[in-house]
Amino acid sequence: MTVSVAKLVVKVWDKDCEISVYQRSKTVWIAVGEYMGEQIEVKGSSQRSAAAQWREAARYKGNL
Repeated sequence: MTVSVAKLVVKVWDKDCEISVYQRSKTVWIAVGEYMGEQIEVKGSSQRSAAAQWREAARYKGNL
């Protein structure tokens, strides 16, 4: 399987964050990016799902 990485911009609160999303297997997508100086990596069942999961993880971190 050829791995292609998509660079996406995700808005977390009022800040734009660039993340990378790639497909690990047929049903597993990985989103990786940095927020508040810490790397966040999450999995989703689609590219859109992985990006949304990443945004929620970053929002949670921003609320701590």
